[in-house]
Amino acid sequence: MTTIRVQAMTLLRFASRAALTAAMALLMPACLLVRTTEHHIKLNKNGGGEALMRLVDIRSDARTDSLVARDYAVMMASIQNEGVTEFEKGGRKVKSKLFYAGGDTLSAEIVYTFPNLDQIEGLKVRKDELFVVVNEGREIVRTNGSVRSWIKNGHRIVWPRDATRLSYVITESSLPPSVSLASLYRQFGNNVPEGGH
Repeated sequence: MTTIRVQAMTLLRFASRAALTAAMALLMPACLLVRTTEHHIKLNKNGGGEALMRLVDIRSDARTDSLVARDYAVMMASIQNEGVTEFEKGGRKVKSKLFYAGGDTLSAEIVYTFPNLDQIEGLKVRKDELFVVVNEGREIVRTNGSVRSWIKNGHRIVWPRDATRLSYVITESSLPPSVSLASLYRQFGNNVPEGGH
């Protein structure tokens, strides 16, 4: 089973492992895990469009409270500054970003526009279809596409090339020991804690 671990400064790209890693480039350059990703993409006839990505249950795999706090601080600094700049380099534009906590779960929503399909991380474009690859260790919760078997126990979610809405939710089959960042969000909100980053 694989787990999405975000290291360094690469955070908001989408859906498949590459897609989630990109999304994380905007948000999370620390050692973070995300249990579930939800994607809703609206495509325009010109190839551009708008996407909403929801990251549910953002966690740190750090072993000490100080390292968990550092992960949180780095994540917040990234989503407010350099992560957005890096994410927008290819023509994408972040319209909104929102964090919220429910119980012991921290989630984030990012809405962005894109000028062409190449700007949607993880989306593969072929003459007759669009698809994302979901690797082994991840489960498809729901989608408006067709699910097909793929290499090494993976799957593809496939849509017709002329689809105007793509929607899918993917969850990790299991996560290693980790700590929810919800309590830090309640304490600091969108602020970068002292000594962070």
